[in-house]
Amino acid sequence: MSNKNPSTTRIVELAKQKSFNTEKKVLDTIKSMIKNKKVINYNTVAKESTVSKSFLYKNTSIRKKIDMIRNEQADLKNVTNHKGNTSDKSKDVIIESLKFKIERLEKEKQELKDALAAKYNDFYNNL
Repeated sequence: MSNKNPSTTRIVELAKQKSFNTEKKVLDTIKSMIKNKKVINYNTVAKESTVSKSFLYKNTSIRKKIDMIRNEQADLKNVTNHKGNTSDKSKDVIIESLKFKIERLEKEKQELKDALAAKYNDFYNNL
């Protein structure tokens, strides 16, 4: 004979406790990865904390934290993506190309300002 009304409350409690402990472990791993300046994404966090990637994706608080840190790290990578061993000649070439780009953008900005002023002028004249 089997139990018609089994009590599963203890099993549910243990599952919640296990999930809570795993979440705490992942958050501690993320903190240590930030401290050690490691790249943070789902794959690296899953490997470091020895949890599945599906757990990371399903847990919304962890997911938001990883996404936020990934975006911050992506912004930092774009800014610091500069080779340290460039020669003076290559630096001069980079500077010249950036100056040219600035001049081109300034010219484009002035053209857009002039076009906008003309549109405003036409708009107010037609009122």
